Amino acid sequence: MRSRIVVVAGGVAVLLLMVALRIVELTLTDSPDLARRARRQHHERIQVPARRGVIVDRHGETLASSVESPSIYAHPRRIADRARAQVVLARALGLPPRTVAEKLARNAPFVWLKRTVTPVERDAVRALALEGVGEVSEARRFYPHGGAAAHVLGSAGVDMLGLDGIELSYEEDLRALPRMLDIERDALGREILTEGGITDPRVLDGARVQLTLDTALQTIAERALEEGVRQARARAGIAIVLEPSTGEVLALANCPGFDPNERPAANLSRRRNRAVSDFYEPGSTFKPLLVAAALEDGVVRPDEIVFCENGQMPIGGWVVHDHGRHAWLTVSEIIQVSSNIGAAKIGERLGRERFHDFLARFGLGQPTGIDLPGEVGGMLRGARDWSRATLATVSFGQGVAMTPLQMARAYAAIANGGLLLTPYVGARAVGSDGGVLWEHRPTVVRRVMRPETAAAVTAMLEGVLEEGGTGTLARVDGFRVAGKTGTAQKVEEGSGRYSPTARIASFVGFLPAQAPRVVILTLVDEPETSPYGGIVAAPIFRAIAAGAMERLGLAAPPRAEPFQEAALDAPPAPAPAPAGVPSFIGLSKRDAVARARALGWTVQVNGWGYVQSQVPPPGAAAAPGKELVLMLAPSSDAL
Repeated sequence: MRSRIVVVAGGVAVLLLMVALRIVELTLTDSPDLARRARRQHHERIQVPARRGVIVDRHGETLASSVESPSIYAHPRRIADRARAQVVLARALGLPPRTVAEKLARNAPFVWLKRTVTPVERDAVRALALEGVGEVSEARRFYPHGGAAAHVLGSAGVDMLGLDGIELSYEEDLRALPRMLDIERDALGREILTEGGITDPRVLDGARVQLTLDTALQTIAERALEEGVRQARARAGIAIVLEPSTGEVLALANCPGFDPNERPAANLSRRRNRAVSDFYEPGSTFKPLLVAAALEDGVVRPDEIVFCENGQMPIGGWVVHDHGRHAWLTVSEIIQVSSNIGAAKIGERLGRERFHDFLARFGLGQPTGIDLPGEVGGMLRGARDWSRATLATVSFGQGVAMTPLQMARAYAAIANGGLLLTPYVGARAVGSDGGVLWEHRPTVVRRVMRPETAAAVTAMLEGVLEEGGTGTLARVDGFRVAGKTGTAQKVEEGSGRYSPTARIASFVGFLPAQAPRVVILTLVDEPETSPYGGIVAAPIFRAIAAGAMERLGLAAPPRAEPFQEAALDAPPAPAPAPAGVPSFIGLSKRDAVARARALGWTVQVNGWGYVQSQVPPPGAAAAPGKELVLMLAPSSDAL
């Protein structure tokens, strides 16, 4: 009996010793790990979904927003009959059976079958009631106007990060900032929020980015461009509408386009923003820059006559041709009938150094600085590399390359009296609390020509639309229009030689000519019906221009007297009062005050020289008769 008691007591002692050792082990060795396990069971950190900011046009019309959309996932290990599942899921989701089979064959606890599915696809998956297949709601980007302004807006991916366009340019503003919240669970696993609610809405919402685009005008431009490209049986087309006194992009269209809601279905060629990423040799639309350089340096006068060799002129072993047999033409007539020989002679008189320097002032060869990704700078070779033949060809727009946006900006400088501005699309960003995060103001890069030179070139461009000119199809009833046609050979890809057949036809102009509100460029790539800008591009310009005048609320003014050199120093004739505050940016004190008073404003001027900013800003809703404050720079050099 005694031995039995000893054995039992010894066993109990060993057991108690083992328990004690286990307690020591749990306390000293396993305690941190057990504490972590306990925290995981009762405590959890979760990420609150964030909403990407909206993009709106200048009038507040929504162009891009975020919506909730279902996504389908699977737990492959929990699917009993994978062979059957891959067939029925592929049919329900519109996916190749092989794609679904590869996903279900993965040795992973979780796989995405398809992100952001349609309601029809979601309902089809629900009807299958498959074990191991589920859905979750995710945010996706939605573009309510479909393909409108798609190349400007760009798109965002399934991870809600910007891929191109404005979505990429202003990613930091649009991207929302998700917040991690601490969650405690009770004994039944129910969630208890231990932190306070989210008090700062900016944590959840990205900023609201407002653009300079006018959705209605954008639609007008896109429809006119699509119709023009279709009728010309062309490869592609571009249309740009700028506000010349501010640099604001009112519309930018590419054809063919794409729908950012269906981005994967569009190839890279359709998604490329040709207006900023492609450069071309502009042809005769370049001639006004030549004439502006010659007038600026006093090399020619508008009424000076030039012998145009009756249509043919040899230069260095090759021959420059005109479309007609012209003898003596004034400088104005050289622009009106688009004489290559006349342009070449003006270029030779100007000289390569002075011409090159003038073009460099326009920023040719450098990006404009627009807030859109993928912009290129074009091509402007150094003056030392110009031969006599190069000088001649550059004079009529061959041998130099620029983007369509660069060309539109150059004409904006003519339209606004000689100031080169930085074009922009983003107007402002507003946080969820209503505070303005940033706001773009018109930026003057430099003065590229005197107002007198710009006025003289404008008068010549008006002549292009008169009888005998090449741009009569660009006329807009009731408005004076200034513009220029262009037809340029294309360089064959890979060979470096000019194509014998491929052409680029274009028209660039602005209106009303006496007080320009819009600059419009239209370009048609490889038209089949006619190679001439005056035939295929000018009608597109006319359709967009007419729509723009109606959109801006401008009534057709009476036609003014023809340009006279004696009136060069007179202030521009006032435009009819627009729906919003007109822009006085870049005008001299005298011209700005004269125009403002003619529109019924009470003017207060601070400083002297040229207007750099104004209150109210251009485009603001205000009626004439209120006070307008103009802030001027000390001199034109400051511009």
